[in-house]
Amino acid sequence: MQNFSLRTHSDLLISFLMLFTGTVILLWNQISIVNLFAAVFIMAAAGYMGWALIRRRQSVSDETNQTESLYAIEPASELPNLLHHVLPLWNAHVTSVKEQTENAVGQLIQSFSSMVNEFDAAGFGGVSDLGKSKEADATITLLQLCKKELTPVIDSLGKMIESKDELLHCIRDLAASTNELNTMAQEVGQIAAQTNLLAINAAIEAARVGEHGRGFAVVASEVRKLSHMSAETGKRMGERVRNVSSVMKTALATADRASVQDSKVLEISGAVVRDVLSHVEIMGDSAQQMREHGNVIRSNIEQLLVSLQFQDRIAQMLDVVRTDINKMQENVSFAAHGELPTTSEWLEELQKTYTMNDEYRHHQQDNEASTVDETEITFF
Repeated sequence: MQNFSLRTHSDLLISFLMLFTGTVILLWNQISIVNLFAAVFIMAAAGYMGWALIRRRQSVSDETNQTESLYAIEPASELPNLLHHVLPLWNAHVTSVKEQTENAVGQLIQSFSSMVNEFDAAGFGGVSDLGKSKEADATITLLQLCKKELTPVIDSLGKMIESKDELLHCIRDLAASTNELNTMAQEVGQIAAQTNLLAINAAIEAARVGEHGRGFAVVASEVRKLSHMSAETGKRMGERVRNVSSVMKTALATADRASVQDSKVLEISGAVVRDVLSHVEIMGDSAQQMREHGNVIRSNIEQLLVSLQFQDRIAQMLDVVRTDINKMQENVSFAAHGELPTTSEWLEELQKTYTMNDEYRHHQQDNEASTVDETEITFF
């Protein structure tokens, strides 16, 4: 179109030059009939050429405007057909996204709910389950009670060994006393022997005296009898003391062996009890740590379950979009007849379908942006 305009302007310039040339020829040469006819012919040809070019330009301009109008009408007539095929696809895509989101989020919620139930069954009830929390506290308290009850056992075993040590010490003292009794029995035997020797000497001296020493001989005889009796008594005492001493030595050896064995048993039992107490303490600490970590994990999963509620918000927004697409599809057939509602009416009806604050906020932001665009002045 621009090239045609340039050609038209150049043709008009040529016509003007021809008209100017004819006028110059007419004025430059002497006026004659031939020159006059030539100038008139040139000016007539130039005028006709200009008039033809102007008519051609008007014809081409009319054809161009008609073509542009046809090109402008064709997209507008194709718009309902385009929307009639595109809007169902948009609706199908939105529905598919909604269904896939609902299914995926539903599976996630089910899995996380199952994990929460497993945590509850394991005793990680957290703050929301006071019963499970009390059971976990009872378990830890029971472990601490076991530790408290096992500690006196070691003390009791130690005291028992101490009592046996005291008994062993008494037995040793008794064995020492039996040794002293044996010595005393030997001393009694020695006294009896010396008394017997003295009685024999007294009898010999009484026999030497004769009749006057008969009474003294009787006394010497009785003393001799007493010495024999004392010797027999000392002998029996010595045998008894030796028997008692032998028994005491055997008892003392047995007590020593028992003391050594009891000490070993006490040492092993104490080590076992201490290991048990150590394991009980570790188990208590581990149970407490597991409970704390389990409660943290359970709390995080509960927060995830709350966060997964975004699916409901998305579903509501997609429902609004899908409903509006269906409404647009229903009104496409009325576009050719100019029966579509106005933009304000459409937005007002759309706003009535909102259920969340985010939708209202986006709607208000869009209206404010539209108002700014309408009232904005651009300076060039």
